[in-house]
Amino acid sequence: MTHHQLLLAIDETEAGQAAVDFTIGFAARCHGQVTVLHVREFSAAMRVQPLESMDHARSLVEESVARLNEAGVPADGIIYSAREPAVARCIVETADDRWCNGIVLGSLRLRGVHRLCGRRIREQVMRRSTLPVIVAPPALRPSMTKWPTSVDRIGAT
Repeated sequence: MTHHQLLLAIDETEAGQAAVDFTIGFAARCHGQVTVLHVREFSAAMRVQPLESMDHARSLVEESVARLNEAGVPADGIIYSAREPAVARCIVETADDRWCNGIVLGSLRLRGVHRLCGRRIREQVMRRSTLPVIVAPPALRPSMTKWPTSVDRIGAT
């Protein structure tokens, strides 16, 4: 049987939690093991406080590992601290160190100006890694557009 080891890089956003949900389904189907990674970011500026506490980071990883384990997926967790520019490198190096077969990331569905201003960690990970990178975006929100109430089918009946 082939060994399947996934690295799941998470954050506290809705996209990070959608990646946990995706990984539960994916790893359960392939009988894989998961390493949950959260990189606790420090600002690039030296004198700025960390963006989150170690307790908050630990809680985030523990909750994700517990969700995976409850679903029958073997998982463990790691927390690293790194400056903002090193986050993608940290993700890729951890996947290599843990002999992972793939990396799962959450994705915010950024559009327009927000996309241009984003930190682009996903793109940096894909550029740096030789592993498959699976991007699990959060569910689409229902639009206010009304769908047709009937459908006319043309062709085979």
